[in-house]
Amino acid sequence: MDGTLLNEQSQMTEATKEACRLLRESGCKLVISTGRTYKSACLPIDGFPFDGYVCSNGATVHDANGATVQETSLPADMIQQALHTLRQIPLYYELHDTESNRWMVQEDRERIELLIQDDTSIEGLSLRRFAFYEWARVTPFAELMERIKTGETRVVKLFFWHPIPDELLSVRQKLEQWSGEAEITSSGRHNIEVIPKGVSKWEGLAYFCKKWGLSPEQVMMFGDAENDREALSQAGFPVVMDNAAPAVKELARFIAPHHDEDGVAQFIRQHILAGG
Repeated sequence: MDGTLLNEQSQMTEATKEACRLLRESGCKLVISTGRTYKSACLPIDGFPFDGYVCSNGATVHDANGATVQETSLPADMIQQALHTLRQIPLYYELHDTESNRWMVQEDRERIELLIQDDTSIEGLSLRRFAFYEWARVTPFAELMERIKTGETRVVKLFFWHPIPDELLSVRQKLEQWSGEAEITSSGRHNIEVIPKGVSKWEGLAYFCKKWGLSPEQVMMFGDAENDREALSQAGFPVVMDNAAPAVKELARFIAPHHDEDGVAQFIRQHILAGG
């Protein structure tokens, strides 16, 4: 979604909605594939009727009406160990659960707010608007750890963010000790996302391929980031956005225009609906 379907204001424009509507009318199935939680994914599409949703990088999969059809959570002991280690570093972090809740530790909230209060990027503004004031469930550290230990809260993703990308290098290095239990990926230069081992956007999309009797060769995947790598590698028609990093562009069969120029809509109209 971010950096692909949505523009710089995190909006699905009317031009993109119309192109997607025409694509659905032609008989294609449209699936959102995102690092966002389901609730967060629904915000910018403003009710557009997608046929399915692969969320939290594939850790949760939802059908057209939002019902969860597949979910995978991180090991409770791994989460506890990782947070005990990483919450000592001055960075923003959240825990996302199977119910689309975004959890924050009460003792760390003030420090986190200071970290992002001066950030004026779209991502920084979104963090303040959605995580702090509308989405986050804030709870004491000990209480959150107990919820995770008992299984009352099942976490599907750890999200780490810092305004200076280089500051995340040491975070990624520390996370490598749990690489046998989790996948470490990213949806942008400023974040690191930790998801269950074996989970990816492609694994989520595979659910819909099986449901609809489609082969990988019949799938077109739009993407721009590291967390799109598996899906772009497996899809028969990998389309990478012009704003993507060079390493991701190496996976492309086609390049779509920049995401802030309605790149997905332009590609759909010029290369699919036009019979290209």
